[in-house]
Amino acid sequence: MRNIWTIAKGVIKELLRRQDFYLIFALLVVVIGYSAMISFGGETGFSRYFKEIGISLVYIFSVIVAVTFAGRQLPQEMEAKTIYPILAHPVSRWHFISGKFLGVFMISAISFTLFYGAFIISIFMRKDFSTPPVLFIQGYMLQLCLLSFFTALTILLSLYLSATANIGISLILYFASTWFGASMPGYIFLPHPELFDIKEKIIHTLDIVPLWAMAFLVAYAAAYTAVFLSAGYLAFKDRDL
Repeated sequence: MRNIWTIAKGVIKELLRRQDFYLIFALLVVVIGYSAMISFGGETGFSRYFKEIGISLVYIFSVIVAVTFAGRQLPQEMEAKTIYPILAHPVSRWHFISGKFLGVFMISAISFTLFYGAFIISIFMRKDFSTPPVLFIQGYMLQLCLLSFFTALTILLSLYLSATANIGISLILYFASTWFGASMPGYIFLPHPELFDIKEKIIHTLDIVPLWAMAFLVAYAAAYTAVFLSAGYLAFKDRDL
């Protein structure tokens, strides 16, 4: 566990030095903040429209952060040959894969927390208290599950694809599942990341997600995360570098 945490800390430090996250966060804050100050007579319809735009941006940007950072990890290490001194130490390939996943997931979770916080503050700026706090909490938890899902999947795909192709395919899967859902070809045989998206409930203040459903979704995300990481390890452990 110590080796995993050491690798994860290295990933976090590296990503915090990059400008990508700060640029995305600044852009999101400007867009949401500006939208929060717009008023059309305080109509309920516009409040819902604002919430839809805001939470959609938050969800999309958080997935972009997770996928772009996860997709670069292994290819960069291999191209720069920095992977060799890491594995020369008493660090197993499982520790390496797990540490990369943990680091990217943590930075993605931090990013999403900041994005989500900015979104909720903007709603309060509009004096919109219609959404039950429980729904906000459930939306937060399920998006973390989604980030775990896509971080693990992207790390797995990075063993087979270039960073650009990997990022593109992962984002296509996200947008296709979110926008098209059951209409996708072969839908029944594919994972279903759209299950974690409850923004419609948040926007329209519908009933909260039942406890049993929350438990199922958390277990579903944990199971797929474990499968993707295990598959990544199996593909990586015998590979010649």
